[in-house]
Amino acid sequence: MKRMLLLALAVALASCDQATDTGTRKDAAPAGAANVADTAQLQEGSQTPADKPRELKAHVFQFGIYKAVRKGQVKDSPETNTGKVVRKPTLEHEKTTDRIPLVKDTYFGYQFRLFNLPPEAMIKPVMELRKVLIHPAMTLPDGSTTTGWDHPFKARVETQQVLGFDGYGFNEDYELVEGDWIFQIWYKDTKLIERKFVSYHPQQDKIAEPTEKE
Repeated sequence: MKRMLLLALAVALASCDQATDTGTRKDAAPAGAANVADTAQLQEGSQTPADKPRELKAHVFQFGIYKAVRKGQVKDSPETNTGKVVRKPTLEHEKTTDRIPLVKDTYFGYQFRLFNLPPEAMIKPVMELRKVLIHPAMTLPDGSTTTGWDHPFKARVETQQVLGFDGYGFNEDYELVEGDWIFQIWYKDTKLIERKFVSYHPQQDKIAEPTEKE
């Protein structure tokens, strides 16, 4: 069944306590995730730094397949369209790829960083965001069909930034559907992140061995 990943991640993965739909990291932001706006030069006649509006920015710094070191608990949840959620598995990043084999117990997703947060987002310790998932049509046990979901969540703000994880796990046979899996993060009416993965059947990805000619 479709399940939102609510993660307490291992050392190789940012800590992300999403039991309340919040995302945090305990380790430092990776190299290459510098705030480029901090070094932007002003053109003659432009606004001063104090007057210039801050532009919310997003950066994906890790993605691919994750290994479940410890499987989480399956709980009921009204927030997903299947009514189930996996709470606090421990995952480690295993492979950087956007091609995901349709094999049960495969987890995939991405880590992201939001920075240059608007002033109103830093007043409270959490930031109101939306997660959107668009996936190939799957038929649930009750006979209904689903192609994704859209729900709000609260991301924890620390050191004037948000660090989090978004992902999915193939736990049921009916989830093994081939096609595009599109993850999005929104702030109000602005799409901050869009990340696409492509699921495939491993047997279709094998190259046939050449046969000997007589």
